[in-house]
Formats: sequence, C-alpha cells, structure tokens
Amino acid sequence: MRSVSVNRSWLGLLVAVALGAGCAGASPTPEPTPDPTAPRVGLPAGDYRSSAFVPPISYTLPDGWLVSGDAPDYLGLEPVASDLVGIHVFRSPRAASQDPACPITPEPGVGTTAQELVEWIRARPGLVTGEPIAVSLGGLAGLQVDAAIVDGWGPSCPFANGLPTVPLFVGAADTSFRWIVAGSERLRLEIFDVPGSGTIVVDIDAFDGSLMDDLLVSATPIVRSMRFGLP
Repeated sequence: MRSVSVNRSWLGLLVAVALGAGCAGASPTPEPTPDPTAPRVGLPAGDYRSSAFVPPISYTLPDGWLVSGDAPDYLGLEPVASDLVGIHVFRSPRAASQDPACPITPEPGVGTTAQELVEWIRARPGLVTGEPIAVSLGGLAGLQVDAAIVDGWGPSCPFANGLPTVPLFVGAADTSFRWIVAGSERLRLEIFDVPGSGTIVVDIDAFDGSLMDDLLVSATPIVRSMRFGLP
C-alpha cells in the first residue's frame, strides 16, 4: 500500500522524498510524479541495482517487472500488470504508532531488532500471523513471518474510508514513509539484522490477498536473488 506518485493515494506507504528508478550503473535521479493514466512499462529480464537505497541492492528481475520507487530507505518492485502486488524493501523501519489517528510516528518502547519487531507484529490484536521462521539472505540472518488482518477487525485509519487497518511501519526519519496493512491484504515479511546498522525488511505484499499465492511464485525468486552492498 502506498501514496504519493502512485494510485492508492490514501493508503499505506507515504514517501516524502523523490523516488528514482534504479538499475545497474545508474546514479540517483529524482523522478517526476508520473501520469497515472500513462501505460506502465516493464523492464527487460536481467540484473539490476538500486540507485538510491542504502545499502545498494542487486537483484534479478524476470520480464515484465518495474521499479516503482527507489529512495534511501525504500525500494519498490512491481509486476507491470498490477500495482496491487509487489516487493517492498525498507531500511530500518520503526514500529508504527497504534494511535487511532494513524500518525507517521513510531510506537514508543518498541525495539528495532528483527526479533523485537517480529514479536511486536505478532502481538498486534488486529493481525493474524504465522510462526516465525529463521531465514537468511545475501549474508544477513533474520526472521520470516506472514501477516494479515484478523477477520472482523473494525478499527480504520481516518483516511481509509472505513477499510479495516493496522499501522505497521514508519521510517526512521520522521515522515519518510508509513506502511499500513488494510482490508484483505496479505504480507510475507522477512526482517534481517544488519550488524551494527539497523535492519532491512523485505515485504512480499498483495493488497488484494487473493493474489498472494500467485505472487509468491513470481516474487520469491526475485527476493532470493537479492544481494546487499554492505562493507
């Protein structure tokens, strides 16, 4: 879920920085706000590298995927056919405030390690989660957990038009982004500790939860190809 420069303007991710598309050898370049009526153009299959995300991420895309956002603390990858599904990578997110007003502020008292974030996510009364699984990626160790909104959950952020919501993440820098789970959305979160330097969160995400099973087939190889430009 996201807003600014993309369709679902009232939903989840709020990026307050210019987003630039990334590929191998590219330098960070601000991207103008796209025309929502313009056709989405996918990238050819191949190896790519983020241009703004820190640390740089190398990854392999199949035909028909695109870079939907590339900022120091957020990278988005989506299939050209739909912006209802995608892969979202966050740098050192904080647990989001659970205030009913859904501000872009952290929840006080929540730790920032993979273990602490997963424990906090699993304790949210509005979420149903799977058992955490130990995972590794690009030399980093972490935890994987699936999440979705509990059936019958009622609370809704003021901007969500009554759709049930659970605030999940905000950026470490105030107002850099926020991520809010909504409606039938399903997520597979992999949260990795970066030794001495926060976390990297990789989210395979289907805003329409019925699309998740097919998304996992196409998105998992992309995630498994990721490598991080860490010292």
